[in-house]
Amino acid sequence: MHRFILITTLFVIMCWRLNAQRVISLEEAIEQVKTQHPTILQQDLYIQQQRILKDAGKNQPFLSLGYSMEELGAAGTGVHALYAQQDFNMPQVAKRKSVYQEALAQTGEWQKVATQKQLERSVAALYQQLLFLKSQEGLNKELLIVYDKIETIAKKRAKVGETGAIPLITTQSAKQQIEWQQMNLEQDYTNQLILLQQILMDSSIIDVADTSLTPSSSRIAPINLDKHPLVEQIHQSKLANDLQSEVIESQLLPQLSTGIQLQVAEGTFPNFGGQIGLNVPLFAKGIKAQVQANTLNSRMLEQRKVWQLQQLQSQQKIAVQNIRLLTKQLSYFETVLLPTLQQQQALNQQAFSIGELDYLNVLQGLEQIIEVKRRYLQLVLQLNLAWVDYNYLLES
Repeated sequence: MHRFILITTLFVIMCWRLNAQRVISLEEAIEQVKTQHPTILQQDLYIQQQRILKDAGKNQPFLSLGYSMEELGAAGTGVHALYAQQDFNMPQVAKRKSVYQEALAQTGEWQKVATQKQLERSVAALYQQLLFLKSQEGLNKELLIVYDKIETIAKKRAKVGETGAIPLITTQSAKQQIEWQQMNLEQDYTNQLILLQQILMDSSIIDVADTSLTPSSSRIAPINLDKHPLVEQIHQSKLANDLQSEVIESQLLPQLSTGIQLQVAEGTFPNFGGQIGLNVPLFAKGIKAQVQANTLNSRMLEQRKVWQLQQLQSQQKIAVQNIRLLTKQLSYFETVLLPTLQQQQALNQQAFSIGELDYLNVLQGLEQIIEVKRRYLQLVLQLNLAWVDYNYLLES
């Protein structure tokens, strides 16, 4: 009975650990970072905070309660009063503050979209790096298989006395170098995977879903960079800044002042009194200075918007140019270089097996083929990263 309970417990723990570990796709990684990253969650709270503060402008000045007295004559008779005084802001004050807080909330929304774009770009680039390392590992495995075949042929030819031990030793040495590269690639892959875990805040990820690097393909279309989140966020900040000037100017609006009094005058009770009036600010220089400073801030935001557009336009030109150039180079590799080298590899192996080709020529030809394939993977990675940069510029 105890053994059954122990086995069941171990089975449950193993199932839980397997479920806790997961393989993630690029789409899942992007969705996770756009919704669960701490920066996004903080910006959600900021937006919520600004929407709550929309009602803060409806607050009125404090109600004043007090007691006053005036003694008249030696007999100590006079006026004693209890009073309540309440001032009221003009309706424009609450409205301006409410509109301003909503503008801040919308600024936060655009900042959130811009942050999501940046996080998506980082995750997509990191994902491509992981696939690049995976493909390099696959290329090395392919190379080791070919070296094994050459090693087998070298052993047979050495056994029958056609060659000495040098071809066999040289082939084994080349294999060992590839095996060493493979260990380094595995370490690099682990390090990159840890970076992905960190940016996603998820240690349960043990691998990425795709198995190899493949060229990205899409259509280059005109991009309206005026609608990019970074530009929209600056534009919305300027709108909020202009509305802040109106909030500052509302300090120049008068306040309605009201009050009531309950009095004892020369022993007569009760007597009532009241007042109504306007509180008007006499000194406006400081408020006007704040408005002028805020106006300069709007001008700085406008200049920042122009600069941001120029930066995005430069990024667009570079991304489109890289995509077109790399696509052309990739097409040449796929249609010309790789088929020719694959054919050369097969012919070299066959020639070596029947003694028509020296082992050094075989190894040199093989190294040339592998080097071209590695350059091909580099091109695919560069093309995919160029598409990542291009997609970053697209409207959300």
